[in-house]
Amino acid sequence: MNSKIIKENKYRPLFAAFCAFGWSLAYPLIKLGYREFEITNDLGSSVLFAGIRFLFAGILVLIFGKALGVNLSIKGKNKWSRILSFGLVNTALHYMFAYMGLSNLPSSRGTILDSMGGFLLIILSGLMFKEDKLSYKKIIGCVFGLFGIVLINIAPLDELFSGISFKGDGFILINACFAALGGIMTRKISEKVNITAATGYGMLFGGLIMIALGFALGIKSKWHFTFKGILILAALILISALCFEIYNMLLAYHPISKVAIFNALIPVLGVMFSSLILGEPFRWQYLAAGISVALGITIINKTKTEHI
Repeated sequence: MNSKIIKENKYRPLFAAFCAFGWSLAYPLIKLGYREFEITNDLGSSVLFAGIRFLFAGILVLIFGKALGVNLSIKGKNKWSRILSFGLVNTALHYMFAYMGLSNLPSSRGTILDSMGGFLLIILSGLMFKEDKLSYKKIIGCVFGLFGIVLINIAPLDELFSGISFKGDGFILINACFAALGGIMTRKISEKVNITAATGYGMLFGGLIMIALGFALGIKSKWHFTFKGILILAALILISALCFEIYNMLLAYHPISKVAIFNALIPVLGVMFSSLILGEPFRWQYLAAGISVALGITIINKTKTEHI
């Protein structure tokens, strides 16, 4: 990917929306992949599936980088330690807690809690980077974004808050914290290491950790390999490679808040794609949620330096 284009402000919304589109499409594709590989109620296989996805996505990013003439060499133990830490936090710990938490949590509450990572990233960015200070408009934008995510998960209060547990809610919140921390690390590591190299090696390393954890948790399902299943996995690998590469470059070159708010689109578009691809019921509030999230994105991306 040409970094000159990524750096231009006028293309930022387009690329950020592309990443949200890709990641939201991954929701139904993962479900389809589980069906094809016959993975059911098996946490070990789910984590292994994700590990394979990120391992090969990392390799694909490195291949893209090499083809585009990016210098992928990493010199010095200090830089390697940064990359390994980046892969551990941004890929392995982030997604391990996500998968473990979602296996112990109703999907509606999991979606809301998982989305907190993007909003936490905006808050952390405002605290850590002078060019991205928090403002009233940014807070209002986050409120609209969060409201949109809540809209797609409307449920009776007794149902929404039932069965709260550390292994469910706690793990998803920990996942959200690692997601936010990974975003901050992306900006920091880009100052020392080429972001394409960091993304590729980080995903590769994180994928290997997840593969090891998947086997450690135990593989209960007998995987059934089909051509369709392999195509779905290949599509997920391509989505991860493209979206993480572009998204990490956006975080490296732009105010984080103006990029991270687009993550609020992911669960909204995710349920829409699930309706189209998986035949799940489509509800009226999906459109209202999309409008609310779009307002939040517009408010934050039009915000100038207006500090609290």
